[in-house]
Amino acid sequence: MSRLRARLTLPASLATLALAACSGPAKPEPHGGTGAGTDVGSAGDGSGAGTGSGSSAVSGPTLADTGLMPDWMDRKADPCVDFNQFACGGFIATAEIPPDRSSWSAISKVSLDNQEFLHDVLDDAAADPGDDPAKRAIGDFYAACMDEPAIDAAGITPLQPTLDRIAKVKDAKGAAAVITELHAAGVSPLFDIYPAQDFADATLVVASLDQAGLGLPDRAYYLEDEGNMKEVRETYRGHIGRMFALAGADAKEAAAATADVMRIETALAGKQQDKVLRRDPHAIYHRVERAGLKKLAPKFPWDTYFKTLGVTSTKVTVNDPAYFTFIGKLLTAEKPAALRHYLTWTVLRASADLLGKAFREERLTLRKALSGVTAEPPRWRQCVEAVDGDLGQLLAQPYVAARFAGDSRDQARILMTSIEDAMRAELAELPWMDDATRAAAAIKLDKVAALIGYPDTWLTYDFAIKRDDYAGDVIAATRFEVRRQLAKIGKPVDRFDWGMTPPTVNAYYDPTLNEIVIPAGILQPPFFRHDFHPAVNFGSTGGGTMGHELTHGFDDEGNQFDGDGNLREWWSKDTRERFTAATKCVQDQYSGYEAVPGVKLNGELTSGENIADIGGVKLAFRAYHTWRAAQATPPPAEVDGFSDDQIFFLAYAQSWCAKIRPEALETQARSNPHSPAKWRINGVMADQPGFATAFGCKVGAPMAPKNACSVW
Repeated sequence: MSRLRARLTLPASLATLALAACSGPAKPEPHGGTGAGTDVGSAGDGSGAGTGSGSSAVSGPTLADTGLMPDWMDRKADPCVDFNQFACGGFIATAEIPPDRSSWSAISKVSLDNQEFLHDVLDDAAADPGDDPAKRAIGDFYAACMDEPAIDAAGITPLQPTLDRIAKVKDAKGAAAVITELHAAGVSPLFDIYPAQDFADATLVVASLDQAGLGLPDRAYYLEDEGNMKEVRETYRGHIGRMFALAGADAKEAAAATADVMRIETALAGKQQDKVLRRDPHAIYHRVERAGLKKLAPKFPWDTYFKTLGVTSTKVTVNDPAYFTFIGKLLTAEKPAALRHYLTWTVLRASADLLGKAFREERLTLRKALSGVTAEPPRWRQCVEAVDGDLGQLLAQPYVAARFAGDSRDQARILMTSIEDAMRAELAELPWMDDATRAAAAIKLDKVAALIGYPDTWLTYDFAIKRDDYAGDVIAATRFEVRRQLAKIGKPVDRFDWGMTPPTVNAYYDPTLNEIVIPAGILQPPFFRHDFHPAVNFGSTGGGTMGHELTHGFDDEGNQFDGDGNLREWWSKDTRERFTAATKCVQDQYSGYEAVPGVKLNGELTSGENIADIGGVKLAFRAYHTWRAAQATPPPAEVDGFSDDQIFFLAYAQSWCAKIRPEALETQARSNPHSPAKWRINGVMADQPGFATAFGCKVGAPMAPKNACSVW
């Protein structure tokens, strides 16, 4: 995941990985790729899937011993036609999506395992914190969250001071004062503010102001009627009215509030940049300074705003000057009652998790429309996520000690280095890159920083926690984090500040830091373990995580930033044109995939993630071959009838095994820069020459198209 994209579209071994030494790949027979189901049950059957009998006359390691999940496979499927089905068909057939989830996946399983461990930690801390202040902090926060009777009894009371303040708004000036207070509390009506490195000078941390203020996942839900958009919009309209009623509004007031909120949010959506445009760093970077802001929206009290937030620097960027001119006019054009309704709504929808059961149940109606879920997560899991979100680096310490101890970090670093070496070799051979650009790319690669597992210095949390006040705890935690983030503005860049907590099953690349962060949470089985077959570690973690994030540094967004994190053109014109043509191939390929009937993927929106997926696997495959060739005792070239190259690709694919609800699939296709799991497997394999060779796919088969795309 690109951290730039995450920020801007809102606000995852080896020398000793010689492992279980589990000698060249087996030579598969050519495969016709006809689409007929083919059993890969015995060697030499012409299936093209290698062998894979699941048994052997001579006892030896099994596929399960490598770290793969044999039960997740469907060996009757044709790997050259649908590798997702071949690698994950068994998983898809047997997986049951819990009612509180929109999908169930390999990542879900690892995340749940991590959460269950943290659950035990928190249960223990809540029951007996002893004299450990860190243990008491996480235990008290968790206990407050688990006290549902107290939360239900409080109802909307925790929000009443804020709602009373909003009720006094009589004009644009009063609305601006409330907006300022809400931003300090982590609620973002109309726009958002956060620290960001200046794209033109990555040594500067500036105040970045960005569009915000919508309650639906994408502006298109307000403006278009395709697919389920109109239905979702009507569900949202009813949801707004019912939430106002729960907050005490009578029927007339709730109806008026709903109309005002929908009108204002629709107006905002009409002026906001869409997610495809926001993939262009130049489109969302405008250095205006505070003086420029005053010209864009002269009636908004910007000096008071920044002073209240504790921001003294006058260095400011905005994503779109026209948007800030628009919201300045909106504040003066809307009637006070409409502004009160909109501001009240931003508070209600941002705070539903903190309120009584009735509010949480009503929130579920919208989640159901967007993702198909029919239940809330169990309370313990909600509370684990809450503690991880607000006290993540305290909670992470026992997790790291138990789940990422010993030489785990060193082994992961060795794997990361091998992926970087593969990128270095790849750069030297790219046919579309000229020598000057190649040299500059090598310099950028040398400057990439990889933070693995957990931070070297743990964050100190400075706010009071009360065991009997969950809403108060969350509000205090949020205010603390807002202050911590905004305090970075005007200060030297902290290159070691983590944007994810260590137990997180994810990773990211930040182009303004030229930095990869890979938390310990994703360096867990079945993705990574020191005694897995090396091909599994290389395929799953090397390709799906490390190679993916490294490629982000050179994808269609990342390659616009140099090795120091500055947005500038460091590519020659000819190289840029050839890269753009290669990128267009990927965009067209993915735009042809249909997520649900009538809804295809958006190849432009998903372009960067698709390039990172394809390039990451290619890098890891190269790295694995380089590593294997250097071993005095290579790992077994075949296990249970599968070549180690086949094991590599199976490991990558199984890291993405997933079953997803249709509602969630449509929402993802419309608004998420990541392609759904099926195409993170099949789309990637279609562009891997090594895959076609490993599985003996004939040219023209779905997984071996004649005109495969090649970027990195």
